[in-house]
Amino acid sequence: MASVTLRIRFIEPRPAGHHVYDQILLPRLGVPLMATMLAESGRDVAGYAEVLGPIDVADCMSADLIGISGTTSTQPSAYKLADEFEAAGIPVVLGGPHVTFCPEEALAHASYVVRGEGEQTIMELVDALEYSLPLDGIKGLSWREPSGRTHHNPARPACNQEGFERLPIPDLTLLNNYDRMTVKPIMTQWGCPYDCEFCSVTAMFSRSVRHRRNDQVIAELQGLNANAVFFHDDNFIVNKQRTGALLSEMIAKDLTPNWWAQVRADSVFVSKAHKEPDHQFLSLMSKAGCQMVMIGFESISDEALSQVGKKITVADSRAAVNYYHEHGIGVHGMFVVGLDTDTSEAPARTVDFAKEIGIDTIQLMIVTPIPGTHLWKRAVEEDRLLDADWSLFDGHHVVMKPKQMSPLELQLNTLAAMKRFYSWGSIIEPVVDKFMRSLPTVVSATLRTHSPVKLPTLARLAVEKRWHDMAKSLQAALPDSRWLDLKAGVILATMRHYGHERIGQWHHQDTSRAWLDHLKLLPLS
Repeated sequence: MASVTLRIRFIEPRPAGHHVYDQILLPRLGVPLMATMLAESGRDVAGYAEVLGPIDVADCMSADLIGISGTTSTQPSAYKLADEFEAAGIPVVLGGPHVTFCPEEALAHASYVVRGEGEQTIMELVDALEYSLPLDGIKGLSWREPSGRTHHNPARPACNQEGFERLPIPDLTLLNNYDRMTVKPIMTQWGCPYDCEFCSVTAMFSRSVRHRRNDQVIAELQGLNANAVFFHDDNFIVNKQRTGALLSEMIAKDLTPNWWAQVRADSVFVSKAHKEPDHQFLSLMSKAGCQMVMIGFESISDEALSQVGKKITVADSRAAVNYYHEHGIGVHGMFVVGLDTDTSEAPARTVDFAKEIGIDTIQLMIVTPIPGTHLWKRAVEEDRLLDADWSLFDGHHVVMKPKQMSPLELQLNTLAAMKRFYSWGSIIEPVVDKFMRSLPTVVSATLRTHSPVKLPTLARLAVEKRWHDMAKSLQAALPDSRWLDLKAGVILATMRHYGHERIGQWHHQDTSRAWLDHLKLLPLS
């Protein structure tokens, strides 16, 4: 049967406005993975991640098929793009967690929707389009006839372990402006054995964890040739024995870039049953290059943690920060406020807790019901949704009626708490603390005749904002251990300053101000 080879372009849109990650040049891996699979089969494929740079609309307008992958908050942007391409006669296929659970909505904007894990579905769809084959046998596909009639084929089962191992290494060079990434993404596993009420990971990727073999991960790290890596895994440490073997191999092969990963609080323990600190494993993480872990602490209430199915305690959270810090690993604490047990004081109390136990940076998100989650189902059943504008479903806007406060209280109190954590005092504090510890050494060095550093010189460099030259002078004067300690303080201050700027930008953008005005008009209960 005669066929044509499709020219395919993929797009990952960015959400409108400002949010906590809007200046982090780190695309998700779905687009480069699917692009790689299609490119390896001989198709003309390229991808655009808007966090890396603008979309080349002219290039996309010459494609035969456009694939757009979004999340709930980016879906309005995805729909707008889909409308434009479909109006120009280019069929669009939408994918990602949101359209997986809202396929009928998505088909109002696109010809095709890939539901769930879409790698095999997109391959079969492209084959069918090239060979003019029927679509009704493609599992995981929803599609629309020219007449407007929609079809939802049976779901595609999650891929098994063997299938996951067969997936290729995502070729990041297929993304336009890929060289702008200073931190390279990598994913070693799909799925999560837990099932938290507000999380869509298990709904999208199941509770069955599929993992790459360690030799595959090592090969991918070698190919990235990166100084900094982010492990995209929703939970990097599911099987501690397997992860430990990977870290040991990274060390043995001198493959230890600076890296960050998402982990659970109880990862610091030898086991969940025996909560002794696992210093051997934590030391391994540090030696392998771990700079910071992102931990979903979620709440400072054991009652709330139990209700959302987190299966950790507040005591676990305290222990996690303490033990990770013992091994020189920073902690980014992720919290959710507005849970049913939370009162209006919850945001402020959460920040108090974070400061008390020494969390380095925090992410204070407002509880958000995402389609596909248990929370979404409950929010709909209880008629607690405030709006259907998906761009607001980013964790920074109150979109669900809280039980023990007004929506406006939750919005304002969360913003105030974040501002307090990322105040100028908290930004300056780590630098001042580390510098004061180093001051005796600096003073001693400046008194030496041939010392490369003098206090007046440091002061002049600071006034002139010549930070690089100032850093070189301090590094030359300080012992390695003291210099690294001071450098860590500067890095922490920089991260907190980033948080400070994002909060300011969010508060001053038109959409956020309009949403605050809308919340003021809502009834108090």
